[in-house]
Parts: sequence; structure tokens; C-alpha cells
Amino acid sequence: MRHRTLALALVLVTGIAAIPADPAAAAHVRPWQSYVLGPESRLVQPVRVEGRGTVRVHGQAATLTTTAGRTPASVVLDFGQDVAGTPYLDVSKVSGSVTLQLVTGEARQFLRRPAATTTAVAATAGARQVTLASVANLEVGNAITIGGQVRVIAGFDPAAVTVDLDRPLSADVPAGAAVTSSPGAPASDEAPGLAGVGGPDTLTVTAPGRVSGGFHGGFRFVLLTLTGPGTISLSGAGVDFQAYRATPRDYRGWFLSSDDQLNRMWYAGAYTVQLNMKPAGLNGLPDERIYDGAKRDRSIWTGDLLVQGPTIINTLGDVGARYLKSSLEALFATQRADGALPGSPDFAKGRSPQGFPLFYSNNYSGYGARAAIDYYRYTGDRDYIVSRLPDLRRELAYNDSFLTAGNLVVSDDRDYWQATQTGAVTKYSIDYYILLREFAWLERTVGSAALAAEHDAKAEAIKTAVNARLWNPALGAYGQSTDHPDVLVEDANALALQYGFVPAARQASVLRALKTLWTPYGAILGPGLQDPTGHTIEPFGNGMETAGRFAVDDTAGAFALMRRTWGPMVDKKHPLYTGGLWEFKNSEGGVNRTTASLAHGWAAAPTVQLTQQVLGVSPDGPGYRTWSVQPRPGRLSWAQGVVPTAYGDIDARWTSARDKFTLRLSAPGSTSGTVAVPADRNDIVLVDGRGTRPAISNGYARFNLPGGAHTVSVLRR
Repeated sequence: MRHRTLALALVLVTGIAAIPADPAAAAHVRPWQSYVLGPESRLVQPVRVEGRGTVRVHGQAATLTTTAGRTPASVVLDFGQDVAGTPYLDVSKVSGSVTLQLVTGEARQFLRRPAATTTAVAATAGARQVTLASVANLEVGNAITIGGQVRVIAGFDPAAVTVDLDRPLSADVPAGAAVTSSPGAPASDEAPGLAGVGGPDTLTVTAPGRVSGGFHGGFRFVLLTLTGPGTISLSGAGVDFQAYRATPRDYRGWFLSSDDQLNRMWYAGAYTVQLNMKPAGLNGLPDERIYDGAKRDRSIWTGDLLVQGPTIINTLGDVGARYLKSSLEALFATQRADGALPGSPDFAKGRSPQGFPLFYSNNYSGYGARAAIDYYRYTGDRDYIVSRLPDLRRELAYNDSFLTAGNLVVSDDRDYWQATQTGAVTKYSIDYYILLREFAWLERTVGSAALAAEHDAKAEAIKTAVNARLWNPALGAYGQSTDHPDVLVEDANALALQYGFVPAARQASVLRALKTLWTPYGAILGPGLQDPTGHTIEPFGNGMETAGRFAVDDTAGAFALMRRTWGPMVDKKHPLYTGGLWEFKNSEGGVNRTTASLAHGWAAAPTVQLTQQVLGVSPDGPGYRTWSVQPRPGRLSWAQGVVPTAYGDIDARWTSARDKFTLRLSAPGSTSGTVAVPADRNDIVLVDGRGTRPAISNGYARFNLPGGAHTVSVLRR
């Protein structure tokens, strides 16, 4: 009977081999190149131009005329997605000398802000001029309400803080009376005090020709306002793109699947990090850097690098590695004498081009070390990591100072959502466990085996302590800390799943508890927990949860949370769409402040996880000298992609149907790895056409393979 079954399997595998190796060849499937968001040309033109006031728009050409006492003429240039660089205008005709105000924004809703102020002194009936506490966001031609009386702004004097009205007041207005104006004056949503770039540009135009503004780090919209009387004709406008402009030719890795929305997430994450990449020489800084956000803070942040590092190397290969290494060098250059690495080595460049090191949190110090270890894991750059090993050991010693005799971490620290947690904190303890495991891997590879063993032993003691003291049976999950054992938090429980803290018998309970934190827009941090600015949903933390769900094979849950959190971000009809992924959300799925970053590196978790968990390719040894391939298909019918490595490309593609699963893998000949494919004990597993009896556990057949081309087939019975 067994011979007959194998014979049947060989007949069936012939059918499997007939499946096209490249499903994208089917006419109804978009090629991966079509998802790439980087502009083809350095000079990028708007996709839409809309005017207000006396404006004539013809395609990308426009004529603006402003008349004294009326609404100033303005146009909004919409680039369809975030861009970065220097806006420019091609002027074909101008009457005399005119002044244009140029502001940029990622979200159109923040391009104009209503004014809200008060009267500074009392005004009497019949007055046509009123003194205010502020004239910020006022614009000639706006309606203004003063003490309940509606007038139109005819003019104002910023120095004297006075406003001229179109007609006299009909009643007295006391000092301190409310004053409001809508729709408000042009206003940028940039934060130049942090970023060192951006803010409104004032352009004086006296003759035809090209006029350029200053550098702006990340924006979808440009609002141009002809602030004073006159007429100007524009024959065109655009942006000189000055982030890293990656076209399909520049991608060294890619991903494609049977799910269009997931594909859009992967490429949005890639584009987000490209917008965050500062080329050498820009803004007076000679080196290449990976900033946290395109618009804000435009600083290197260690927590963001944990997501950005794998993203940038998996997508751009050597270029990404170069940017990551340069960013790490800026980090190590500001390491403190006690070993601490800053959360950001170059924060608030509004004070100087170089910024200053911000020692934001002890946890972020450990993130910096992990980012450096990740660089080695993905690149195999042994010389670099050996040169930095003493610095990394000093940082580890600093983090170790917060470990108590009870093997838990106590640190009045802020971490990524900017609120202090006290007591022995579950997440901080798990984070230190992760850091120790990373160091153990590093020491075994380039350092001391004895130190590696010490780190592993200390990590195990932390895991034991967390399970003994921080598990809360009433929650069915881990509590926030010893001070707050009854508070359910997303991040700690997500990391506990991802890094094997949760015994198998408790996994379902933790998954259920985490799901109570879900909203239609993603998972909240936890009951009562939020950033001081009001955001409650962190893509950084949601990425921890999707990783945790993948780790325990809750692929359906991981996909469902991805769709809630990142689905709106990749929907071109969403009013906050930028082509990038957002820093955070509030409880209604929007953002709470104008400076919210809508292209933020720490949100790129889907790009990393779709490559490593869905396509299934991740590094084990440095530079992928050894690798693992473990697809988690969920309900997808196929996925394929390429991962660049130090030894050459790894090409993986799989198809999944009710009765069969097929993985085709090509890896560099000088490498080797472990393959795990979905299977149970009743299935037939063939490797390169030969029947095999692999070890099967937790729903996967596992075996080792050398580099080269392989086909693995699972026939489901």
C-alpha cells in the first residue's frame, strides 16, 4: 500500500510542478514593480491643482489675482502622496513685485488653521480697528467674530497686533472677549524647531523664471497664497525630490502575494523608510542617516531603527546597510561614559545642524545595541561589529544595572509611548531578556562563549521571574508591573508571545486578552494608557502584537490586526493617505495634532513581517550564511519574493491550496538553512521529488537543506 501511495504522490507532484513558477505572470495579477511608490523622476509634479479666490487653473498652470480687501488667491498642489525636497514654481508672468507664501503639509486638514484669540483692550462701538492678544492665523478677507459680532478682516498690523475691520463694531467689546476666525491662515504642519528644516517660505517674485522654496522633509500638499495685491501666472510647479528616490531598478528585495492590500502595506513601509533617508550632504550634514520621520523629528531614533534596519536592508540591500551603519556611527559617537546609548543622537536640529544627544530612556539605550546587532545579523559585517563589541558590552553593563536581585527590571522609564512606568515592569524585563539573548548570539559568533552562556542563564532567570511574579490569572495575561498588576498592556504580552515566555497552555488566554484591546482602527496600548498628546494606538506596539501572533501561529489574528491598523493607511481614499505609514492614531483612527508624522519608520512592521513570516525568509547566521524559511500562508493562495544577502539572493515562492502546498526555494550555494512547511503526520512531504520523513511538530514539517534550488511539496490527505 505504501508503494502505491508514493506512486500516486509522484503523479500528483508532476501536476504541482506544472503550476507557473511566477504567478504574477497571470494577466490579472499586478507585477511587483507596479507597487513601488518612489518617483521615476527627480522632478515631481502635482497630480491635482485646486484654487481658492480669484484663480484660473489650467492643468498644472494657474493664474492668481489678489485684490485688496478680498480673499487672497491661493492654490493647493496635491502630489498624491508624500514627497520630500525643495518646492519650485515656474513663473511665466508677474505684475510688478508680488509675495507668495508657501506652506506644506502631510494632511490637507492642517494646511489652514482657525484663529482663536481674545481682545487685548476694550473696543467701543463704532471702532474699525481692534487690538488683539495675537494675530496668528489671521488672513485678509477672513470672516472674524469679535465678541459675537461678525466682520471681515480688511487688514492687520502684526507689530501693533491690531486688526482693521470692513465696517465698524455695532456694540462695545470688553477686553478679554473671544475672537475667532475661519477658515484660518495658511499654516504648515511641520515642526522646524525639532527638524531644523521646513516652516512657511516667503517668496518675493519680481520677474518670470523659476523660483524655489526651502527644503521640506515630508509633505503631500503645497499651499501657495498670493498674500498682497497683484497677479502672477505659473506655467508649472513641482518638487525637486531629495530623499532616497528608489525606483524598481533600485530594489534588491521585493514581495508579492495574492492579497493586494498586504502588498500595498509592504511597499508603503519600504517607501516610508526611503522618505526617512537623508542623503549625504543634505541640510549641511555630510553623512547618510535614517531619520524617524520624513517631517518630524527628522532625527535618528534607536527604537525606530529596530524596524527600519531590517526593512531597509531587505528592500535596498547594500545601500540600506550603508545608511544603517552611518546612523549607528552617529549613535556610538555620542555614547556616555557609563555606557548608555542615547535614544536619539541628533535630536532637535532646530538648534544646530547636528542636533544634540537625547538620553530618552534606558530601554531605548538597549534598543540601540539591538539595532547594531541587527546590522551584523543582516549584513555579516564582522569587522565592524568586532570593532564595536567593547562599546556594546559597556551598554549592556549599563542596562544590567536596572536588573534587581529578583531578576526583574525596575526603571522609572518612559519608553516609546512617553509615559513613565514604575515598579518591576513586565515589558522592560522582557526587553532586557531579548537584549541578553541577542548578546548571547553575538558573543557565540564573534566573542566569548563563556559570556554567551552567562547571558543565556540570566535571560532564563528573567523569564522564570516574569512568569512567577507578573502573570495575572484574573487578566489571563501579564500585568503591566508589580505596581500595576491589574493593568493589561499590549506590548508586554505581545513580546511574551513572540519570545516564548507564554506556556502553550496559556497562549490562547493571552491572545484573547489582547483582542479585548482591539478597536476598528487597531489595538490600543491598554486601559488608561496613552501618550500625553492623546494617541492611544501605536503601530510600533501593534507590530509587536502581529509578530507575537505570527510566532504562535495565529496567522489569522495577525492579518486581521494588520488590516485594522495599516489598512486605512494604504487606502488612497483616506484623507490622511500619504503613501507612508503613520506614527500613531487616536481612538477615532485619526491623529490628535498637526505635527503628527504620517511617514514614520517605526510603523513599517508589515514590510518586515510579510517577508519573514509570510514569505518566510529570515536570517539565522550573520549575513544569512545560515537562514530559515517558514511560510505562514494563512488564507493566502500564494506569495513570492527575493531577499538580498551577503552571499547572493534568496528567492522563495510558494502556493497553497486545499490539497497541496508547494515551496520553491533558491539560495546561494555557500549557505544552508532550515525549512519548515505546513504539514501534519498524514501528509506526504517530497523534497526535490523524493519522499521524506521529516520531523513534524506544531503543524510544520522541518528539515535542513543546503544552498541551491529546491522544490518542497506537501500533499494533503
